[in-house]
Amino acid sequence: MPLTLTFTDTDELLIAALHKRARAHGRSIEDEHRDILRSALRPLPKRPLDDILRSMPDVGLAADFERRS
Repeated sequence: MPLTLTFTDTDELLIAALHKRARAHGRSIEDEHRDILRSALRPLPKRPLDDILRSMPDVGLAADFERRS
């Protein structure tokens, strides 16, 4: 079902930036707006915890993280 979005009281600089971005990508303002919304609302891909932990930089010694009384 098509939906129409209407924005009121939108900053002119924001509108100008949207026009500029649409021109740079060779598409209409509506297509650019859809792409921005799609990118912003797309779920992030899930990564396994071990993959995330392996990607973290080595930033110190184990002793640096020991609890001190």
